[in-house]
Amino acid sequence: MATLASVKQAIATEMNNIVFISSETCSICHADAPRVKKLAETNTIAFHQLDIMHEPELAGFFEVLTVPAVLVFHKGKEVSRQARFIDFHSLEELLQQLPTDSKITDYQSLFSEH
Repeated sequence: MATLASVKQAIATEMNNIVFISSETCSICHADAPRVKKLAETNTIAFHQLDIMHEPELAGFFEVLTVPAVLVFHKGKEVSRQARFIDFHSLEELLQQLPTDSKITDYQSLFSEH
C-alpha cells in the first residue's frame, strides 16, 4: 500500500498514474482494486492504492467523498475521476488513449469522441 507522500512524488515525476482510494472496510473496494490494477499493468501505467482509513488526510488532498475512487493523472494533472460505481469500459478506453511519451499533449484530442 502506498503512502500519500509517495503518491504525490509519483504524480509529480511520472507521466501517467492511477490512484485507487479505498477503505479496508469497503467490500466493493476489495473487488475493484485488482481489476483497476490489472488495467494499469496492461497499459503500463503506475498504480497506487491508498487506504482512507490509514491516511484520512488524503480525502482532503484528493477531495474524495466516497470510496472506491479512481483518479487518473497525466503529467501531474487529473484527467479522470470515478467514484463509487466504476465504469471499467470507459476507464480502459481512457487508459489506452493516454500518451506515454513526453511530447506535448493535445488535451482536446485526448477527450474527443472517436
